[in-house]
Amino acid sequence: MPSKSEIYQESLAAFCRGDFEAATACYADDIVAYPNRAMRPMLGRATMQAFMQKFGAGMEDARYTPSLMVESGDFLFVEGTETYRKNGRSVTIPYAGVMEFRGDKIIGWRDYFDLKSLEKQLAA
Repeated sequence: MPSKSEIYQESLAAFCRGDFEAATACYADDIVAYPNRAMRPMLGRATMQAFMQKFGAGMEDARYTPSLMVESGDFLFVEGTETYRKNGRSVTIPYAGVMEFRGDKIIGWRDYFDLKSLEKQLAA
């Protein structure tokens, strides 16, 4: 079985190439996700896939570069930077995330990033 880090990185790679089905294949059907703790939780794999399709629309040159990944029990802790172009605007956001696993499926996802900075970069 692949490591939690490998599962996570495969999901990011699929997202970056616009394959949202593959990006969410590692999510449990009953995943509870917070793309940002300031947002309401998203419940279920289908909801996450729809979110990714909407968020990924117009995205080019997406790169998620983890700088730190630590696995502990059922958890993967990640720090990194996401960089992409969307609607002609460049975006670079540092992030931290916590993924909770059940076997090889992600059942919980909590992301932490500066939402105001993201909104400002997209509106610039």
